[in-house]
Amino acid sequence: MNKFFKIFFNTLFIFHCSSDVSSEDILSDNSGNEGGGDFTGGSNQTIPELTVELISTYNNQTASFATPYGSFMRNFIVHTPPNFDYQTESLPLLFVLHGYTGRAPSIREYSGFDQIADEERFIVVYVQGTTDQFGNTGWNVNLVASFLGVDDVGFFKALIKYFKASYNIDSNKIFSSGMSLGGFMSYRLACELEEINSIGSVTGSMARYYQCNPPKKSSIIHFHGMNDAVVPYNGVEWSYSAKAAHDFWKNHNQCNSQNEITIPDFNGDGEHTTRLISYDCEENKSVELYSLEGEGHTWWKKSWGHDINTSELIWQFFQSQ
Repeated sequence: MNKFFKIFFNTLFIFHCSSDVSSEDILSDNSGNEGGGDFTGGSNQTIPELTVELISTYNNQTASFATPYGSFMRNFIVHTPPNFDYQTESLPLLFVLHGYTGRAPSIREYSGFDQIADEERFIVVYVQGTTDQFGNTGWNVNLVASFLGVDDVGFFKALIKYFKASYNIDSNKIFSSGMSLGGFMSYRLACELEEINSIGSVTGSMARYYQCNPPKKSSIIHFHGMNDAVVPYNGVEWSYSAKAAHDFWKNHNQCNSQNEITIPDFNGDGEHTTRLISYDCEENKSVELYSLEGEGHTWWKKSWGHDINTSELIWQFFQSQ
């Protein structure tokens, strides 16, 4: 990707994300001072790569933390299910990543993963991207020029090591999901980190200017609006189409069978969602693509008038991996 295009893309992405009425940017940003209480998460251990400090406590299940890494102070919010005891219980770990210009507290609010984690018993971590010189937040997925110097992959590798040491997580159940640029970042983690079991992407895809060489087989679930004007469903110069991303992982996982079904029209608008499933893959992996007719760049919830609940489907998919 040439320098001009990276700068142009930076400007284009700012315009689209800030104008998306369903973007996390318009949602309230909880400061972390919403309740008090004593956080009862994992042990307070330090690993060589990270020195983690408690910043604020939301309640006895949720708190925000900070740690220096590279040239940046990195932040993340941790939510544990009720009565979690790291000494006796080993739980799955889910990273949830916001989109370009987004914030971790906002995707925590609209994704609803706290409630799912409470019911299904897993640890969910909402990671904050870095802020560039323009004041925008994001991830280094080889798309936005101002983030190219950020070692996000190294940071997530260190975070995984920290959570293994401090929260006794199940090493076979480490997942990442994200919205838009956070979806691109989740794909990059699957491309580079052996520790990642499976990923979910909502309106994000794979960057064309990045060479993906996965260290292992990984299961993938992808949701994309067919009218998405920010990250086009059919792909552009800088992004794989949703179907091309699906085919990449279908081929990598050596899936032998495929099936497509139509999801019931829950909201009665006459537009449908199709679910493409590639299965009978090596190591029991699977690859799924939800293509949403008439939909744009958003997170999907039935309570918002959509046909599906994105977060619930993501966790159901991860549970089977």
